[in-house]
Amino acid sequence: MTASPGSPGNSPTDPAGAATGAAPGAAPEASSGPAPGTTPAVAQVRDLLRGGLVAATLTPFHPDGTVARSAVAPYAAALVEAGSRGLAVGAHTGRGVHLTARDLTFLVRECGDATGAPVVAGLSLPADAGTPDELVALGARLRDAGARALLVSPVPYADRAATVDLHVRLGEEVGLPLVAFVLYERASRLQYDAATVAELLTLPWVCGVKLALLDDAMACQDLLETATATAPDALVFTGEDRMYGPSLMWGAQAALLGIAAALPAWSAAVLDTWTRGDLAGFVRASGRLDALARLTFREPMEGYVQRMAWVAAWQGLLPAEVAFDPYAPALPAGERAALLKQLDALAG
Repeated sequence: MTASPGSPGNSPTDPAGAATGAAPGAAPEASSGPAPGTTPAVAQVRDLLRGGLVAATLTPFHPDGTVARSAVAPYAAALVEAGSRGLAVGAHTGRGVHLTARDLTFLVRECGDATGAPVVAGLSLPADAGTPDELVALGARLRDAGARALLVSPVPYADRAATVDLHVRLGEEVGLPLVAFVLYERASRLQYDAATVAELLTLPWVCGVKLALLDDAMACQDLLETATATAPDALVFTGEDRMYGPSLMWGAQAALLGIAAALPAWSAAVLDTWTRGDLAGFVRASGRLDALARLTFREPMEGYVQRMAWVAAWQGLLPAEVAFDPYAPALPAGERAALLKQLDALAG
């Protein structure tokens, strides 16, 4: 198999001309099959998603907190039509930690059936309770619902041995490719260090890692370097909504983004221009998305999901009545109107 056409190199060159590796848009080296120690499914997911955008989908909710099931298929189809190569369902943006196994299984199956795109299913312990055994059982349900890979969230306060053991169990007992999720400490209560990332990437079932460090540029750079040095074939997703363009320049090879849940075309434009070496276009696209990220990924930080839902409704991706986050913190009166006014200006 070969990597996706035009996918970025492991370490691109920045637009200012400071060489950091392969130039943006450089053709990837051809793959002759799975890397030693990996599974064919891992190689397939890497080839399928390298250089592509995966939208970390919102979950449409009714005001009573139930999933708005009829909105899921058209929303998923619209994301793919606008440039998402895959869909991450039930991740942090989709409030996966709060979803029942029944709802999450429905979302995975519905998104896959509606689009034919690969679905990466979020896997996290429930907000109130849960055990690793339950995670493994849920992973099997999501596999049977059509998931192509699992995005494995950190287990709060677990040590490195327990974290690695969970990924081993998921690999052995579920059999799907795994994406290790490095999520910033405040949201995850366990931000992986470099040694943990390195150990996870040696496992044959781990196809890659998603980095979402929020505003910690140094940690993002260090973990990108760790990932590419430990497992050169690994798929390194940027989940850095506030550092999207820079993280591509630092070496990320694909994107799995919450901001793409509302503006997939804007998100895809950043990755596409970087990949094909259109540096002027990249600067424009990145600047526009950065401006949106400043409006949406800010304190209270957990309010970003509701802000993204407002943007998704503005974009026509979701009906306004289900563009609702029942788990959002209190947001200031008038914030929605102010956000949409600024969004109109950016779009113009």
